[in-house]
Amino acid sequence: MGSNNATAIGWNNWTPPAGVWKVTVEAYAGGGAGGSNNSTAAANGGGGGGGGGYSLRQVSVVPGRVCQRYVGGGGAYGASNNSNGATGANSNFNDGIAVWVIASGGNGGNRNGTGGNGGFAYQADSGYDGGRGADKVGSSGRGGGGGAGAGNAAKGNNASGITGGTGDGGGGTGGNGGNGLNLNGNIGATYGAGGGGSGNGAASSKRGGNGAAGAVLLSWTDPTYNERLLVRVRNGISRLVPTAQIRRR
Repeated sequence: MGSNNATAIGWNNWTPPAGVWKVTVEAYAGGGAGGSNNSTAAANGGGGGGGGGYSLRQVSVVPGRVCQRYVGGGGAYGASNNSNGATGANSNFNDGIAVWVIASGGNGGNRNGTGGNGGFAYQADSGYDGGRGADKVGSSGRGGGGGAGAGNAAKGNNASGITGGTGDGGGGTGGNGGNGLNLNGNIGATYGAGGGGSGNGAASSKRGGNGAAGAVLLSWTDPTYNERLLVRVRNGISRLVPTAQIRRR
């Protein structure tokens, strides 16, 4: 079994080895960032970011023809300390001609406290959604936790209160929300978890947590070659003969 995994954000190439005509693609998308809220009111806090989706698909490839894949980055917290978290980027796979697999990124959390929805599978044989980020927590000034990234066997878990959703099967665990006045949300874990929303407060450095990057994982069955050849023998009769029994003349 061969494999080749890409975890660095952005484009990278992969060339199918000789004899490899099919590859299994697993795409994990980036998670959304948590929202940043700068109000000192006890009822405020940022929403948690949603986890990235997961897509699985077997794709036909051509040996020697360069394929491309894009690893989606996690969403970033907003430029100000009162802004929505950015959505995580999609991850995809291109066989050199067309895009065949896409996993969509999780949505960012809202600055006013609404959690982001998880990403989903797109152009896939099968897949799972990322977990939803939690809303801000009541009147306690705490941010919502980030949703878990989707795994290879199950949907990402939703966040609950300030606690990020638990990841499994390759999906990362969501970042916890900021637990009170002037506390930042926590960063989501790889692959594809959402960041936690910030707590309430007016500190200039207060912010939601960034979402985690995704990945594109490839695997394939190594080629095997038949060692039996069709050989023409006397009287026009052909039969299969093991390679080792053929004499060189």
